[in-house]
Amino acid sequence: MFADIPTMLLMVTTVSLAMTLCLGAVWRPQLRDGTGFWALALGLNTLAHGLFMLRGEISDYLTIVLANTLLVSVYALFSEGLLQFQRRQLPRWLIWWPVLVVPPLFIALLDEQIYRTIANSLILMLQSLLLLIIVLLGRSTTAGRGQYFVFLGLLLMIGTLSHRMVAALLGMDIGMGLSSTSTVQTLTFVNSNLALILGSMGLILMTKERADERNRQLAMHDELTGLPNRRACLDGLGRMLAQTQRNATALTLMMIDIDHFKAINDNYGHQSGDAVLRTMSNCISDRLRMQDLAGRIGGEEFLVILPDTDLQGAKALAENLRQSIEAADFVTDKGQPLQVTVSIGLHSLRTESDGTINTLISNADQAMYRAKQMGRNRVESLS
Repeated sequence: MFADIPTMLLMVTTVSLAMTLCLGAVWRPQLRDGTGFWALALGLNTLAHGLFMLRGEISDYLTIVLANTLLVSVYALFSEGLLQFQRRQLPRWLIWWPVLVVPPLFIALLDEQIYRTIANSLILMLQSLLLLIIVLLGRSTTAGRGQYFVFLGLLLMIGTLSHRMVAALLGMDIGMGLSSTSTVQTLTFVNSNLALILGSMGLILMTKERADERNRQLAMHDELTGLPNRRACLDGLGRMLAQTQRNATALTLMMIDIDHFKAINDNYGHQSGDAVLRTMSNCISDRLRMQDLAGRIGGEEFLVILPDTDLQGAKALAENLRQSIEAADFVTDKGQPLQVTVSIGLHSLRTESDGTINTLISNADQAMYRAKQMGRNRVESLS
């Protein structure tokens, strides 16, 4: 059964236009996540197939040379978009050489449809292989299911183009023009349309999954310092507490509060206060082990969870941290040096009754206030 080629072209053009509008709707220039390139690619694909539909009505230089140049540009833009999405780069010539080769080549082959078909299939197949390699190389940085839709679409396209090229080389009927139909031509348009749908849906899904992951990160991290927020700290403490009780190991909490932080905000402004918080978060993060968890749980309060650490070990770590903060180079937003100190409270898990999240945090908080009452810039515990 043969499909009506003008109808198939209209379907490809319509689907391509719809996907252009979908990707254009989610494009945010500041995100630089590839959607701008993909939307432009699908827009050019719409234009290219629109020109194919006008074959015989307008100049062959437009419906053959320009249309095929636009088509290889589509694949180049898809590559650019994937690389931007993955935050990777490739040599530009590897992506854009077909755009330079196709115009003179297709002008030379204007009256040779068989050779044009072979050249078109080979170039698009090479571009599809490059896209496939980019997808495979970026799997580690591209989470979610969207990439698999793109992968399947590319495999289908490569198979379709290979079949079309082999059929042309073997002299099989590949269909000559819009009024001539063949099995090869029908399969080419049907599979191309399906590949377009799979690939476009995959790109849209990849964009959505990236946005969802970004939102999850924002929900669990403090925007100013990049540290886990209170919610993330409580979740982490719950997991570590359960593991500690299960394995009968040590667990210590460290509550850190910046001394006279309100005075910093009042005297130097909130931007200087923000600068102090960012520097403080770096000081804390730089001196912790991989298994430790540090987060900002309030205005100038930080919580550090130390698994497999008893009170004595935590005191040594806290004192080292206190001294490093006292010696650190804090500056205002205008570059003025600041002397910043912290008060640190410690509490170590001792008994089963002691082992609730609220009790641990409350006791560490009380120890921190004891450090405040005893003159600040010191480490204290309740025991």
